[in-house]
Amino acid sequence: MIFIYREWDAFCKELQAKGIHSVTACSVLSEQPQHRFLVLKHDVETDVQRAHQLAQIEAQYGHKGTYYVQAYLLKDKANVDLLQGMQGMGHEISYHYDVMDACHGDLDKALIEYAENVALFEANGFPITTVCQHGNPVVKREGYTSNRDFFRSEKVQERYPAVADIMVDFPQKSHTEYLYFSDAGRRFKQIYDPLNNDVVPSEEKDVAYDHVRDILPLLEQASGIISTHPHRWYRSEAAYVINLYVFRAVKAAAKTAMKVPFLKRLMSKYYYLAKKI
Repeated sequence: MIFIYREWDAFCKELQAKGIHSVTACSVLSEQPQHRFLVLKHDVETDVQRAHQLAQIEAQYGHKGTYYVQAYLLKDKANVDLLQGMQGMGHEISYHYDVMDACHGDLDKALIEYAENVALFEANGFPITTVCQHGNPVVKREGYTSNRDFFRSEKVQERYPAVADIMVDFPQKSHTEYLYFSDAGRRFKQIYDPLNNDVVPSEEKDVAYDHVRDILPLLEQASGIISTHPHRWYRSEAAYVINLYVFRAVKAAAKTAMKVPFLKRLMSKYYYLAKKI
């Protein structure tokens, strides 16, 4: 599918027409609904302007999304203003963390960085109830599996018992079950085992869809979370196609480079650049 705003607009409009309205992840956690629900989840790794555009579209049709934002983006007042505006529309603004990668797997250092970033969110009026880890595809890890290991830690669970990581313990803490869809790979897929796919590869069981609207029949029967990345959405088809070819070229080059030990270490050191594509 082509990731352009009018496609998301059409999808949100069709959800509304079918009587399906997205709610925030934090409301699911607090209310533990017995009925079917939908969460529109967004991982904001760069370009808050594009996240704001999706938020406006969703609000137009009565949807409330959950936006997990990288902490460094809050150091720009213009971004904070946009995020506060999104919160005013009813959307949840929370933390998209990667503290295990930032601290090279050192849990104690990760706890310090996490606490500092949570304080930054709260100082700007964004309470942290649910969070989401960041994937970082090019990081060379030793002694830990992924950023999910942070909330898998008993030490972290004891310190933050009321917070749920949507990729670790959200089903357990919200007492809910749901289907999980992601735009990973620039194509929407139903992820077979989203909580453990960093530990147990299950890609061969994932189900791909040609268009996000193809998910609609499933959402009429079961609860769901749809995860997308706002920086991948564009106003025009031309802009998206150009970006897509750049993404594919970079991805192919990265796969080749990851086979070379020196280049793998270098890419791991500058992993944050992957957030731009």
